[in-house]
Amino acid sequence: MEANSTVAFDLEWSKQGISVLGLGWNAGQRISATFKDDTSIAHFVSVLASASRIAGHNVLDADIPQMEREGYAFTGIREKAFDTRLAQHACFGHLAGTGSFDLRSMVLLLGPRQQTVFGLDFKDYTNDILRTCAMDAGAASWCVPILDSIIRQHHLEATVAISHQCSPIFAAMKTQGVRLDRKVLEQIYAARKEKTANIIEKYHLWEERGKKKIKKVPVWRSDKVLDICEQQFGFRPRDRKRNTWEKICRDQSLSSAARDFVDAIIDLGKGANDAHWLGKAEELEDGLDFSKVDSDGFIFPRYDLCGSPDRAIASNPNIQNFPRPSDDPRPVPLRAAVVPREEGQVILGVDFSSVETITNAIESDDWDRVQAVLEKRITHEGTAKIVNDTFGLKLSRHQGKSINHGFDKGESPYNVARAIFKSERPSKQQVIQCQDIFRKMLNDYPKTSKFRDDLWERASENPLTVTNSFGRRLMCFSRSKYGEAGESRFATHNPAKKYWCSCGACAPKRDRWKYAIAFLGRSAGFDALLRKMAIVYYEKRLDQYSLPIIECHDELIYSVPIDKVAQYAKILKETFESPVNELGGVCLPANVVWGNSWAEAH
Repeated sequence: MEANSTVAFDLEWSKQGISVLGLGWNAGQRISATFKDDTSIAHFVSVLASASRIAGHNVLDADIPQMEREGYAFTGIREKAFDTRLAQHACFGHLAGTGSFDLRSMVLLLGPRQQTVFGLDFKDYTNDILRTCAMDAGAASWCVPILDSIIRQHHLEATVAISHQCSPIFAAMKTQGVRLDRKVLEQIYAARKEKTANIIEKYHLWEERGKKKIKKVPVWRSDKVLDICEQQFGFRPRDRKRNTWEKICRDQSLSSAARDFVDAIIDLGKGANDAHWLGKAEELEDGLDFSKVDSDGFIFPRYDLCGSPDRAIASNPNIQNFPRPSDDPRPVPLRAAVVPREEGQVILGVDFSSVETITNAIESDDWDRVQAVLEKRITHEGTAKIVNDTFGLKLSRHQGKSINHGFDKGESPYNVARAIFKSERPSKQQVIQCQDIFRKMLNDYPKTSKFRDDLWERASENPLTVTNSFGRRLMCFSRSKYGEAGESRFATHNPAKKYWCSCGACAPKRDRWKYAIAFLGRSAGFDALLRKMAIVYYEKRLDQYSLPIIECHDELIYSVPIDKVAQYAKILKETFESPVNELGGVCLPANVVWGNSWAEAH
């Protein structure tokens, strides 16, 4: 094996530790694997230490941390790592979330090299673990030259580099965990239990069962709730799905009593026992036990940089979906349960303000609109005021937010009307009002209008390929049914609607156009956040507290000592508001807050 080469490796391990070591080199042409003993691990480590680059599949999240846990760390291992999964995501972000980032799929998607195909029939953990480990290392080594070529061709070096910088941060966040206050969890559980019982009793959503011992058994999870709805309110939903109930709730002709019933059914289905986030709750003699919360109150969310084209996705539990206190229907917000890691600390949060509106304007090369956001003329409040003054409406800040978000994501006036007027089928007048609002926004910012017109012409291509200011690239394929369903099926072409025309010919083109606009703004905001997170972490700007406990889209949460919170808040604000070179040197505005819980820090 040549020195200063790229060497790929793979490990097999169990609860007892690493058991098999695999190596691949010469672009997958040479492979080897052996069981681990003192001699083999020493040779294995020396080979990796002598390599100029160490490649592997998911090595930053899995294999390297396992080596370090077992005491086999050596200088430069992380710095030399090339994670094929992260590189694949940079090259093919449109496949995010589809399960296309396992080794077999990658080998298949990357195709042959020099008319040679890498074999896919190598997984046999039961009968030949050595061959399986060796072939995994070989497959990773095979992918490296192809990925390198794509990265150079599309100038994705910076995208790959920031992913490699931040993946270890997310892995460390999972190991560290997030602390929850069990007393708050019990309050939330008790309130939910009482509310559920009251709803079930109010609408008689139970039936008596049993012979010797009669029990009241809830039936709201069965089709009997549809019978109850029909008996009490004269209509029968087609099924028990939440979106069916939500669609009914938006019907303006619904009576107030029926609306209360539908709201109650929706509420019953929203996180009963909060199982979605915390696991099913079990009542024990000494308190509650949530299956996803350990005995010390910690949960361990996992972040996946390859789960979406333009942001990290949390899971098990998805802490990013803990609702904001203003949107949380619970008497005690779920975020109130997220508390500092240790006594004497507070939650310190930092997030960008109106970041997607700014990045969307930058991607449109509309610096007039960027300046308007920075001067707070088109914040959510500002947009609502402009619309109210121009059209004589009385929109709230929240409705102004819906308009900004709809515009930034390329939504149609029809969909924005649904959002701001809370109607499944908004009136023609409401849609026209939203059309006029969007027309004014485009007239006020002609560079944004020109960018969207040009992008609309480019959207004739399938895929429509776009690249943000940081170099992150996405191929936007059409996901529509080409006019075979929904509003597009019988719609006629209407040039006056421009890129919001819903006819069968425009539907796939509009799909690509909308996907591109949403990606450009969101991904640029996320790339800016990743760079700030890396600066804080690697430069230890918050000392030993520089590792976030939560990443939530454009927000980072830290747990810091009370006596240093003001000092650290100043450092975070200065860091986040420092110029972003990739965004033309713009200084993104940031907010810094702190409190005794995540709910207080908002």
